Amino acid sequence: MKKTLSLVLLTGLMLTGCGGQKAAVQPAETATAVAAVEEAVTLPDVVGLTLDKATDQLEDLGFEVEAVDTVEGKSILMKKNWQVTSQDPTGGAGLAKGSTVKLGVTSLDKLAADKVAAEKAAAEKAAAERAAAAQAAAEKAAADKAAADQATAQQAAAEQAAAAQAAAAQAAAEQAARDAAARQAVPAPAPAAPAPSSVQYANCTAARAAGAAPIYAGTPGYGKHLDRDGDGIGCDK
Repeated sequence: MKKTLSLVLLTGLMLTGCGGQKAAVQPAETATAVAAVEEAVTLPDVVGLTLDKATDQLEDLGFEVEAVDTVEGKSILMKKNWQVTSQDPTGGAGLAKGSTVKLGVTSLDKLAADKVAAEKAAAEKAAAERAAAAQAAAEKAAADKAAADQATAQQAAAEQAAAAQAAAAQAAAEQAARDAAARQAVPAPAPAAPAPSSVQYANCTAARAAGAAPIYAGTPGYGKHLDRDGDGIGCDK
């Protein structure tokens, strides 16, 4: 500030030596510029303060304050019941005294209600996420159990099939053993006594007399002379 004021004063002194109307006007302009520089104040950031405290702070610095409910458009009655949510110009800006600072405010009741609603929504979301996680865990546990039960059932079926196959093989082996034992126990039939090949009949009268008629081909006593019709049966007529 002092450096700027010195430069302004030095410029005024230099222009004073130039004479004429221009020299007469310059000091007045220089004084105005110096006054403007001296009246510029750094604007504080009052966002987050209650309106009464923000107003006191700004007015103490020489600013005018204009506050508006930017959420519901309600009239502002008690400044302590409102909170500053926006500021124009923003904090940190250089602003001349007497300038108006516009503040956007929201009632503390509205902020409290919004906070309660946000906390409730967050709690409901957390509860829903926990419920979803629990359901997913239960579904996974059920799926794992079903898979384990299926594996156990398949193993039991395989073991049962193997046992049945082994039992069938054992039964077949035992039956084969019994069959072999039975074959060994049954005696072989005695060979039939060969029929005497010397038996012959001169004619059918002799065959009938011997009780051998009729005589079939291949049996003792058969002869073609006894089978005149050649049907393989002798002495049949």
